[in-house]
Amino acid sequence: MEKKSTIVKRSAEEWLEFGDEAFNNGDYESAFIYYKNAITENSGSPFAYFKAGNALSMLKRWEEAIKYYIGTITLDQTFSFAYYKKGICHLELLQINDAIKEFTFAIQVNPNFALAYFRRGYCLYIVKKFQEAIEDFNKSIELNPAHADSYVYRGNCYFHLNRNQEAIADYDRAIELDPDNPKVFVSRGVINMKLGNYKEAIGDFTLAVSIDEKNYLAYNYRGFCLNQMRQFELAIEDFLKVIDLKKDFVDAYNNLGISYVGLKQFDKAIEYFDKAIELNPKSATIYFNRGNSNLHLKNYVEAIIDYDKALTIDPNYAYAYFGRGNANYALEQYRDALRDYSKAIAIKPDFVNAYIARGNVYLKMKHLKKSLEDFTTAIELAPENPIAYLNRAIAYRSDNIFSYAVADFNEFLRLYGKEDRLAEKVRTWIRNMGYTPEY
Repeated sequence: MEKKSTIVKRSAEEWLEFGDEAFNNGDYESAFIYYKNAITENSGSPFAYFKAGNALSMLKRWEEAIKYYIGTITLDQTFSFAYYKKGICHLELLQINDAIKEFTFAIQVNPNFALAYFRRGYCLYIVKKFQEAIEDFNKSIELNPAHADSYVYRGNCYFHLNRNQEAIADYDRAIELDPDNPKVFVSRGVINMKLGNYKEAIGDFTLAVSIDEKNYLAYNYRGFCLNQMRQFELAIEDFLKVIDLKKDFVDAYNNLGISYVGLKQFDKAIEYFDKAIELNPKSATIYFNRGNSNLHLKNYVEAIIDYDKALTIDPNYAYAYFGRGNANYALEQYRDALRDYSKAIAIKPDFVNAYIARGNVYLKMKHLKKSLEDFTTAIELAPENPIAYLNRAIAYRSDNIFSYAVADFNEFLRLYGKEDRLAEKVRTWIRNMGYTPEY
């Protein structure tokens, strides 16, 4: 006679043990099945629902996990970690407002839940509510002074609020707590970069890549700093490294173009601007940069096309009007140039170079009074700008007002402070008017 097969019936506790073992071994699919079995045996166990949600979270099945955390909360409304984990799922799904609600519930149940304050602060940071986020990070730090990420993100909030020294202090503290986190060095480097402390920023970005050699953002930022310091060859090395790590990173191509502009290799610069535009055809800045390179190459029509494109994308781009004005001026299209410089000034009333450029157009068009007004405005805005004095002097000389012209030429020489062809030419002009140069 055959023996009938028997099915071993297990308790909820046993299924939970099997689930825990599978979970600890990284077998989250099996763990979830075991936890479901535990729920079948005991549907009143909040822990079984919670653990099932955790297994699904590890599998990144966020929406399913939320359902199990709801099961946990339904059975035990004081289960603060279930609210927290549910909030994490909403955060992963970019449902930020829902995430904030869940972290708030977790805090209401457990007012000393440091991680819930941190996560809520992080959500508030994402939606740019920086002051509210700071309050949560403050509480997180109060409850857990050794939590490095709380300092990092509070520092980020300070950065966005232009509270730069507080930001740096937080990044310093985060580095003390977690010196192997490259992101902290990147964050501190960015604020040093913003403050113009390029050497310090380069040091931070170098530390970041020494920890994580694939941190393309650190290479890109370091290259930017090197560009600012006119170390263009070194900058190019960094940007090429960025492209090697992330071939579709638009900023790297644009920055490479800027490096080659610095080296006066404008054809090479245009190649990289072309690639950047191919990747992002909606960037006014890249068209503007390519327009400048075309302007340097005397490709004036191509430059105007680029500036036009930049202005189509951003109609308030003062520098693009200025660039187009320069191209029109070079083509002797003075009325168009005048219109462009005037538009640049309307958008940016302190645009010194635009006043100087418009003054030159007025001079070409024999509108001496308007020309002098623009050069004088430029001097009022930037009294240390030698070019404004030079141009006003030329205007005065054109109207035979020699005493005023000589005074401005001498002020140009004082501010210019260089010994080159231009300085010598100005001295010759002064002598030709019957005066002696003072500098």
